[in-house]
Amino acid sequence: MSEDVLADLETDVQEAMAVPEWESPGPAFSVAGLAGKKILSMPVSSQLEGCDRMARTVVDIAKSVGMTDSTYFQNDGGPQAWVQGMNLAINQGYDGVALVCGIDPAALAPQMEAAREAGIEVVDMHLADVEDPASDLIAAQTNGQFNRSMELGVDAALLESEGRPIDALVITSNENPPSIGMEQAVRDEFEELCGDECEVQAINIPITDYATELTSAVSSALVANPDIRAVFTVFDAQTPFVLPAIQSSGVDAKTYAFGADRTFIELMKDPANPMGTDMGPNFDWMAYTGADQLFRVLSNQEPIPSEEAFSPYRLWAPENAEELQPPDYGFGDAYVEGYRGLWQDAPAA
Repeated sequence: MSEDVLADLETDVQEAMAVPEWESPGPAFSVAGLAGKKILSMPVSSQLEGCDRMARTVVDIAKSVGMTDSTYFQNDGGPQAWVQGMNLAINQGYDGVALVCGIDPAALAPQMEAAREAGIEVVDMHLADVEDPASDLIAAQTNGQFNRSMELGVDAALLESEGRPIDALVITSNENPPSIGMEQAVRDEFEELCGDECEVQAINIPITDYATELTSAVSSALVANPDIRAVFTVFDAQTPFVLPAIQSSGVDAKTYAFGADRTFIELMKDPANPMGTDMGPNFDWMAYTGADQLFRVLSNQEPIPSEEAFSPYRLWAPENAEELQPPDYGFGDAYVEGYRGLWQDAPAA
C-alpha cells in the first residue's frame, strides 16, 4: 500500500474522530396536536444498553410534548417478543410505535398491516444504512451510517498494520437488517485496498446468543486462523464476549466496532483491552432524531426522506476516548435546542 493511500486513510480517520455538528433536518412544525396521544417505544433488545436507553429517552421526549401516557416495552429481542409489543400497541389503542435500533418490519409484516389498519403510525429508528431504500411497511424511518463505520474500521486496521495485508473476522447478527450490508462493506473495503491479499471470514451469532456462544465461536476462529489481526463487530455489545477470546488466544488482534456505546468506549481507556475503533451515534441524539420523525408523521407532516434522516456518527479510538465525558459525552448538545426549536407550540416545561 502506497504512502499516499495511507495518508488518505489517516485523513479520513482523523476527520471521523472530530465532534459532529447538528444540522436542521427539515422545516419547523406544530406539535400542539400531539397532546393526549400516546406512543409505545420498543428496543430491538433491552440487553443492548444504548438501544434500551434510546427507547426510554424517546418516551421521555414524547411525554415532554404532551404525550403523557407513552410507554416503554421491555423485551429480550427476537420476532416473538416484537410481535407481543406490536399486539400490545394495537390492542391498547396507541397512536404511534417507535421500533428502536433496527427491528426488521418485514419480520412483522402482519403486525405492520394491522397497525396501518388501526391508524397507528410506525417509525423504525436506526433501521438501515443511509444508502438503502426505504421500507414501504412503515410510516417512516431513520437510518445510520452503518457501512461507513465498518469502512473506517478497515481503514484504521490497515493503518495499524502500516499498510501490510491482514486477515479479518467479521461477527454478524443477521436478524438485524444492517448486519448483512456491514459485512459486505468490510469485504469491499479490504478488496479495494488490498485485493486478495487480505482474507475476510465471518461468523453469525444472533443477539440472543451472545452470552452463550460468542466467546467460544471467536476463540475457535482465532485458533483456526492465528493470522487474524482485526475482529469486526456489527454491534459493540459483542465486545464483552469478544475481548476475552482475543486476550486468551494470544493473537495480536484488535476489535473494530459499530455502536459507540459509552460502556465500551470507556473500555478503550485501558490499554490492556485490544480495541482499535468503535464508530457510532450518540443514542440520546438518535432519540431526538427518531422522535422528530415520529412527531412529523403523527402531526400529518411529510417525514424526512430516509437517506437524510440520520444522526451523525463519531469515530472513537483510544486516542480520543478521554473526550467521552458528561454531560454531552463527546457530541455536544446543540441537537437538543435544535430539535426543540423545530417543535413549535409544545407545552411549557
